[in-house]
Amino acid sequence: MKILFWDIDGTLLKTAKAGLYAFEEAIETTLHTPFDFKNIKTAGMTDYYISHQVLLLATGREPPVHEVCNLIKSYEKVLPSHLAARRGHLTPSVKDILSYLHHRQDYASLLLTGNTEFGAKAKLSHYGLDGFFNFSSSAFCDNCFNRTEISSRALAMVKKNYPHVALNQIYVIGDTPNDIDCGKAIGARTIAVATGMYSLEELQAHSPWWAVASLPTPIEFEEYLQE
Repeated sequence: MKILFWDIDGTLLKTAKAGLYAFEEAIETTLHTPFDFKNIKTAGMTDYYISHQVLLLATGREPPVHEVCNLIKSYEKVLPSHLAARRGHLTPSVKDILSYLHHRQDYASLLLTGNTEFGAKAKLSHYGLDGFFNFSSSAFCDNCFNRTEISSRALAMVKKNYPHVALNQIYVIGDTPNDIDCGKAIGARTIAVATGMYSLEELQAHSPWWAVASLPTPIEFEEYLQE
């Protein structure tokens, strides 16, 4: 059996920055001040990391955990409306691959994402992908600030729910160096796809197991995983 851990933003879909617009509204509601996202790195980062950095830069002090959580809650509250207001899209071949593997007993599609569970469900539901994933065995950023913490949770999920799966049958699919690094941290094979902010050359510099400009057809995808 093969376990496929998918990243969301930039890998499965692109929301036309709906998440950042939702954060902007949450910041104005919570802090009553605008915030320039050019001041922080967001690609490949967790929602909790983004919330922490926003509060740190906006207030000039280390934010307590409850403030980070309150900003996340405000963000989650307005995210669905921003998803509806923006014209995003799925990345190439994603729905075809997920559909092709969905009823297979030898594959499990899970999530390893910097989104909170609520945020992940909101985005995937909006784009019609939520039915392809086992959320109960997936790993989200809830209360995590870096991706390696999430990948440790993901590996623990596999050991609990798929105890006979070897590490070389676990794949982490993402569009940033952070996705590659968190996959390597648990000994998984890493698939880097250049459909986000990073070029194929930038991703290849981090030595993923496989790097592609965009995902191929389902048959080609499976054939490569069988090699």
